[in-house]
Amino acid sequence: MKKLSYGCTLDCFDCCKFNVYVEDNKIVKMEGDKNHPYTKGFVCKKGLAHVDKLNHKDRIYSPMIKKNNKWVEISFDEALDIMAKKLKYYKDNFGSKSIMYYEQYGNGSVLKSIANIFLNMYGGVSEAKGGPCWSAGMKAQKYDFGSAKSHSLEDMLNSKSIFVWGKNPAFTTIHTTKMLKKAKDNGSKVVVIDPIYTETAKMSDLYIRVNPGGDFALALAMGKIIVEQDLYDEEYIKSYVLGFTEYKDYLEELNLDDLLRKAGVSKGEVQKLVDLYTDKYSTLLLGYGMQKYKNGGNTIRAIDALGAITGQVGFSGGGVNYANKVFLGVLDKDPYNSEDFADNRLFYVSDMSDFIDESLKGDTYYKDKIFTKNIENKECLEKINVPVKMAVITKSNLLNQLPNINKLKNSLEKVEFKVCFDMFMTDTAKVCDMFIPTTTTLESEDIIFSSMMNPYIIFNEKIMEPKEKLMDEYYFFRELAKRMKLKNYPLVSKREYLTKVIEPLKKYYKDISLDKIRDEYITIHKSVAWEDKKFLTPSGKIEISLYKEDFKDDKKGKFRLLTNHDRDSLSSYHFIDKEGISKAYINENMAKYKGISDGEIVKLKSENGSIKVEVSIDNSIGDNIVMMYVGWWGKHGNPNELTDSGKSDIGGQVTYNETFVEIEIKCK
Repeated sequence: MKKLSYGCTLDCFDCCKFNVYVEDNKIVKMEGDKNHPYTKGFVCKKGLAHVDKLNHKDRIYSPMIKKNNKWVEISFDEALDIMAKKLKYYKDNFGSKSIMYYEQYGNGSVLKSIANIFLNMYGGVSEAKGGPCWSAGMKAQKYDFGSAKSHSLEDMLNSKSIFVWGKNPAFTTIHTTKMLKKAKDNGSKVVVIDPIYTETAKMSDLYIRVNPGGDFALALAMGKIIVEQDLYDEEYIKSYVLGFTEYKDYLEELNLDDLLRKAGVSKGEVQKLVDLYTDKYSTLLLGYGMQKYKNGGNTIRAIDALGAITGQVGFSGGGVNYANKVFLGVLDKDPYNSEDFADNRLFYVSDMSDFIDESLKGDTYYKDKIFTKNIENKECLEKINVPVKMAVITKSNLLNQLPNINKLKNSLEKVEFKVCFDMFMTDTAKVCDMFIPTTTTLESEDIIFSSMMNPYIIFNEKIMEPKEKLMDEYYFFRELAKRMKLKNYPLVSKREYLTKVIEPLKKYYKDISLDKIRDEYITIHKSVAWEDKKFLTPSGKIEISLYKEDFKDDKKGKFRLLTNHDRDSLSSYHFIDKEGISKAYINENMAKYKGISDGEIVKLKSENGSIKVEVSIDNSIGDNIVMMYVGWWGKHGNPNELTDSGKSDIGGQVTYNETFVEIEIKCK
C-alpha cells in the first residue's frame, strides 16, 4: 500500500494536508497528516469529500458540443480542433481581446490556472479584476501595511484578548477554532463581533452583535474612545505610523451617538471592547463578510488603524490578521514570462454583464486598462472597439457564485461561443456551447499553497490516473498550444514547469525540490507578522487614511440579505446532491412581524429577481436580516438571483451584502 502526499485545493483558510493510501489503483484511506505542523491530523468533511467527487455518478468524462440545443459527445481530438479553429478565427477577425477569460477559486493548485498562461501567450484577452472573496480587504492591507501578513495560530496563546471580527472559524477554519479553544483555556479572552450569533460566538467570553454594515462605525467609535481616553501609543505612532493627526482630526468631527446608532451597539459595549483591546497584547482575526459592502476597504482600514494607534502591530500576541501572503510574490507563478506576450484589457467582476453588453454594441472605455462605465471625460480614457465573441471559463461556476446572475446569464448568452472546463454540468456549463471535462486534483500532480492561514506549501502527488490524460488542463492546453503553433509556449513536463515555479525558494532552502516539499514541511513564514517594523508602504510606515462617510440609515422596511458559508460546504461544490429548495433564516421576532411559521415556503424578492425558499426560524440571526448559505444551485433557488452587483470602494470587491429583499408570504 502506497502513502501519497495531497493538499486540499478548496478555497478554504486551512489548505489541509492529507495522507492518501492507495492499493491496486484504489484509494483505501484518506486522512489528515498527523505530523503536519498546521493540519496536525485534523481535517473536515469538505476535504474528505474529494473522494466522493472522484467517482460521482454525475461526473462527466467526455468533451461535449451543443448541437440544436442538445449536448453531443465528441472526442478530445475534435474538441482541440474546434477550440483551435475558434481561437484562430476570432483573433484573426476581431483581435485576441475578443476572447473573455474567467477563472475563480474553484481550485487553488498552481497548474489548474494554466489557461491563463496559454491565453497570455495567445496574445492577451479580456480578463477580470477584483472578485467575490477578499479583494477590498487585500487592497486595504496593501495600502496600510504594504501587504497582508498574519501571525501563526500558535501566537494566539500570547494574546490577552482575541477579537474574532466578522469571522466564523467554527464553520470556515477548523484549525483556528481549535487554537481559539486552547487559547481560551490558557486564559485568553475570546471576543466575537458579528451580526450573527455564530457557533464561534457561542464559545466566546464576549459577544457583540453589530449591525450589518456597521463595522466601520464600530471601529471609529472604538478609535474615538481610545483617542479621547489617551489609550493610544504615542511613541509607537511617532516611530511607525503615518497619518495619525488626520485620523485624530476626523474622529473629533464625529458624533459618538451617530456611530453607535449605525453600529447598533451601546456605549458600554464599545467601552468593554476598548478596555479589552488596549490591554496589550490583543489580536484581531478579520473575516471577509464585512468588506462585501460599498465601504469594504474603508472598513478594513479603520480596523487596521486600531492596531496601529495602540501599537499592537509587529508584536507577539498582537497583529491584524486578514490574510497571509507567505508564498504569493515569492514563487514564480509565471516562470516563462507569459505576461510579456499579453496585451490584456481588464474589467471588474461586478461589471462583467455591462462589459459584455457594451462591447457588443461597439466602443468601450478604459481607465488604467480597466473597463469603466463612467465616460464623462472620454478624452482622458482609452477607447477600444472589440466585441466579446468567445468566453473561456475555468475553475468557476460563475452563474452560481457571482451576483445578479439573471442579468449575467442574459449577457453571457449573447457571447457567440462559450467553453466551460469542469467536472460536472453546472449552472454555468449549461449555458455554454462546449464542455471540456477536467481531472479532480486527486488525478493531477501539482503544488498548492494558501494565502489565508496555512503557511506551508504542499506537493500534490497524482493519486489516481485519470480516464484520459487530456482531462488534465495542463496537458490539454499544452496540446492546444502545439496545434496553434504558439511561439515560446513551454512544451515541458509538469515537473520541469513546477521546478521553475519553486526556484525562488532556493533563497530560503538551497536544496529545494519537489521531492523535498513532498517529504518535508516547508514554510518561509515568521510567527509574528511585521516584527521588524519594516512595512512595505511608500513611507515604510503604517499608513492610516480613511475617507469620510455620512452614516445614513439603511433601507427601512426591507430585510438585508447576508450570504454566508455553511459548515459542510464551500460555494456550490458540495450542493450538487442536495434535494428540495433552498433555506433562508430569520429570527423569531421577524417571523412574528411577517406572520411566517417555521418551514413555510415564501418568496424573497429584490430589484434583481426572486426565489422561493423554505424559512427556518433561528434566533442567532439579528433583526431585519435574512441569512442564506451560498452554494444553492438554480434548481434549489440561488440567493445570487437577488444579490447586488456593485463594487466596493477599493479592490473591486463584489458588494453582496448591499442586497435588500422583501418577503412575500403568499407563495404559490
